[in-house]
Amino acid sequence: MAAARLPAYRRAVRALAAALCTGMLVAAASPAAAKPAKPKAPPQIPGYGQVAPPRVAPPAPLPERAGKVTLNKSTPLARPTTKLAGLNDKVALRALVVATNTDDFGVPTWKTTLDRLGAAYDVLYSATTPLTVDTLVRADGTGKYNAILLTNTMLVYADGGNYLNGLDPNEWNILWAYERNFGVRQAALYTSYGSWPEDYCLRSAGETSVGDTPLNVNLTSAGAGVFDYLKADAAIPVVQSYVYKTSIAPGCAADPIATDGTNVLGVRSTSTDGRERLALTFTLNQYLLQSDVLVYGLVRWATKGLFLGEQRHYLNVDIDDWFNTADHYYPDGHIEYDPGFKVSAHDMVNLDQRQDALGLGFKFNLAFNGADIDPFAGNQCSPGGGPNDLTATTKCLAGDFRWLNHTLNHPELNHTSYAATYGEILDNRNAGAAIGLTESAGVLKTPEYSGLGVYTVDPDDDTGVPVDHGLEGSNPNLLQAAKDLNIRYLHGNMSFASHKPAHFNASIVHPMEPAVEVVPDWPTNVAYFCTTPEEETAFYNSFYGPNGKFPYWPTNRTYEQIVDYETGIALQHVASGGINTHTLHIANVRDYGNGRTLATDWVEATVAKYQAIYSVPLLNLDWAQIGAYTSVRTQHFAALGAGVDAVYDRSAGTVTVTSPAAGTVQVSGVQAATSTTYGTDVTAPLALAAGTAVTVTAAPRA
Repeated sequence: MAAARLPAYRRAVRALAAALCTGMLVAAASPAAAKPAKPKAPPQIPGYGQVAPPRVAPPAPLPERAGKVTLNKSTPLARPTTKLAGLNDKVALRALVVATNTDDFGVPTWKTTLDRLGAAYDVLYSATTPLTVDTLVRADGTGKYNAILLTNTMLVYADGGNYLNGLDPNEWNILWAYERNFGVRQAALYTSYGSWPEDYCLRSAGETSVGDTPLNVNLTSAGAGVFDYLKADAAIPVVQSYVYKTSIAPGCAADPIATDGTNVLGVRSTSTDGRERLALTFTLNQYLLQSDVLVYGLVRWATKGLFLGEQRHYLNVDIDDWFNTADHYYPDGHIEYDPGFKVSAHDMVNLDQRQDALGLGFKFNLAFNGADIDPFAGNQCSPGGGPNDLTATTKCLAGDFRWLNHTLNHPELNHTSYAATYGEILDNRNAGAAIGLTESAGVLKTPEYSGLGVYTVDPDDDTGVPVDHGLEGSNPNLLQAAKDLNIRYLHGNMSFASHKPAHFNASIVHPMEPAVEVVPDWPTNVAYFCTTPEEETAFYNSFYGPNGKFPYWPTNRTYEQIVDYETGIALQHVASGGINTHTLHIANVRDYGNGRTLATDWVEATVAKYQAIYSVPLLNLDWAQIGAYTSVRTQHFAALGAGVDAVYDRSAGTVTVTSPAAGTVQVSGVQAATSTTYGTDVTAPLALAAGTAVTVTAAPRA
């Protein structure tokens, strides 16, 4: 069984070589420019994590523009009319992103967060599309949007050597009148000092570019209220950004929300006509941690917490191949296949203690291969025991972990028969049940994600480059066996394009068998066959060091640097709200000294980074719950695509939701029988019948 791991490693190496030939490696960030360079995709080896997130150059400073737009209270939206009956009472739960043109850096930044939430929104490119009353108000007087999201406060764009206004003064006044009359807030990703088109109460205290050395941004008391899902004393690292250092103008209706300890880097202000505004004075893009951390707060504040979708934070970790034997990589580069590495009873007791020490109710998901279970083992824990005591200790600690069916013998399932596939799944289920393992219901993790359309053309070629044939290339025998055994969720791998759902935190309904859904895992760069820091460091540098097979880093990394960097990538997965699990392996749970393991080093560092920033809990779910959640999200996005509509009636204090298609839709900021809370957020999944309105109580944020 150990040898089954080697082909995957070799294919991974060959796959990365192919990626290099096609220019997939990320390039170094270019200098700041008005039009950011398009990012190149970072390398991601099948079965391993990405080397680095994409990078884009931060936008250039905003142009300087004197004067301001004169506030005009006689615009069409200034006073209610018969046509606009219902003004001030009803607005749709939908955001309007106002940008300049398709090169506007802020559009993908806003869209990434909105798409992750599952929110409804539109984008208006002001350089080409006029903003009118009809843009903002329905024929019955209902406001189309409950949040206005500006990419930057000026909306000025370059056209050759000139800077042009995205919105003219009349359009600004229409927008302001809408915000004023419908009580809609405005948030901007980026602003500078000055008065164009209106004064945000900011005055210059200098400006600077920030590269890879972070500028730590801190919340003020007002900012801690806006971003209350963060720790009040959190230091948010801002990198790859252009920063305006500002102060608040004396006597102005404004509160700083973020500072660098001295200068104001974010402001909440009230306009002279009473509109509420929020803006940051530094740039963000969709690939940066600062965006993951802050943009959600901007959306939540602007919408008053009323939007379709939700955001929560999860850390779920699989340990693959329990009871099996792993290959063993040594610091000199040689690999031992026989006897390889086996988990000891001591390693399991230690793993249990380390997960308990996190204090989160955290449990690892152990994906097990039952062929090596000792059916005659007792049920006593052996804190100092070896591999022969593993079954007894597993029986002793069975309730402390979560269990995943990983097949009995760990075969690749790309071309297996129905009978063989069915037997591998069922026999493993029975082997686990015989020693008291309660596996996550309806979930199967196939060995090396096999059977799901990624394989070499020649099934006997273990060294060829794996080809993603799409889910249509899946083994139909696997799908039929899974269906017949009531398996609903199959693990996919984010390394494979065909395994990535179209929408965030959603599943893929399998195109060949709709009774089965695919939910992908995140691979990591904690190598499957490494057991100690020395082994992991040697392997990592053999891949990514300056003399490695695929050089990325200018110098070899230390173990501490590797853990810091790789858990930084994991933190972004967690901060984005991703529910998908991260995959580690049995070799990574070896106690290499003082109870430490590669797996728990990775988990503990990720948790520590999360807890340094966030005040809301880190959730850890059973795999059946993960699968069920992704199914709800799949329905949610289907409803969005079909035109689900949610309208907030301020006078009645209700939200009414209708959808052309039946399904479940998540709605934040409402109280219903299905509502749950997370920090101060409240969300309800609402089951909708096609064309039938559901009305629930609104719970807007202050």
